[in-house]
Amino acid sequence: MVDILSWSQIVLVCFIGAASPGPSLALVSGNTLSGGRAYGIATSLGHAIGIGLWALLTAIGLAKVVVSTPAILIVAQLFGACLVSYIGFRIISGKPGPSGSNTSPLKASSKTLMQGAVEGFLISILNPKIALFFLAIFSHFVEKNMGWASTGLLSITAASIDAGWYVAVTLALTKAGMVSLVQTHSSAITKASGTLLILIGLYLFCSIILSTF
Repeated sequence: MVDILSWSQIVLVCFIGAASPGPSLALVSGNTLSGGRAYGIATSLGHAIGIGLWALLTAIGLAKVVVSTPAILIVAQLFGACLVSYIGFRIISGKPGPSGSNTSPLKASSKTLMQGAVEGFLISILNPKIALFFLAIFSHFVEKNMGWASTGLLSITAASIDAGWYVAVTLALTKAGMVSLVQTHSSAITKASGTLLILIGLYLFCSIILSTF
């Protein structure tokens, strides 16, 4: 079993990883601002499931296999970059708006919620930087003969902290004052969020191409 000191370090490391700005934060923020609170929370929970899966793969040693296989890594990076850009275009086009509106802060159809959860999951599972983060830092807390109970608890810890952070971001963006601001400037905010995701996707895509060829 992992001792209390190690668990506290794991919690801190997971929080720092979750709070670091990047495509995940841009996605959750963009989905929240364009689709509302429920959509943002669904995206956050989907992302957390992906984080928990990476933590599990790291604990059982499979993450190292994935990261050390160039073909898998490049394909994952390309899919991730394309996904980020696609979501950016989708946000700008305003297609998924919950209940037919981009200004509803609370409601969303089950289909829309599932879409948000899938996007959140894919953005985390297709981001090799998350895998590298777990291998470089998280793996130091994994004991050689760790049982399945401890392994599962590690994964749940990572997923819970990630979910907590992004749900907090979603709630902050949809509190009363922010909702009024979003409704007033919804068009500009939606375009800015979508454009940011597109630029991030293009940057990631170009970086992959330049580093590969």
